[in-house]
Amino acid sequence: MRNPHRLRRALLVLASVSIVVIGFGLGAEAKRGRARAKAAPAATTDCKTDTDCVVVPDDCCGCEQGGKQHAIPKKQKDGYEKDRKKRCAKTECIEMMSQDPSCSQHAFCGAGICELGG
Repeated sequence: MRNPHRLRRALLVLASVSIVVIGFGLGAEAKRGRARAKAAPAATTDCKTDTDCVVVPDDCCGCEQGGKQHAIPKKQKDGYEKDRKKRCAKTECIEMMSQDPSCSQHAFCGAGICELGG
């Protein structure tokens, strides 16, 4: 019969090595994520005036179908709607006005970013 203390010690060593390997992998992934974040342009502005922003459904269903909404730059609306229609082709929405606070807000330009507000 094997020594139970020796088996327990071997399992602890194996568990420790696994944690180190997993931790190293997560650390490397985090570093890659930071590198990608740094590559993004620093001075991107979505808008200059409130009319540069529009309200669109946040996901597949709009406020009239129990969903939410958010603001995007007007110049991105056509591409957003095309992608949303493709992504949501098989989604069925309910006919019900949403109670989400975003549904009573309008789009505005705040510090160069399209946002929703009262």
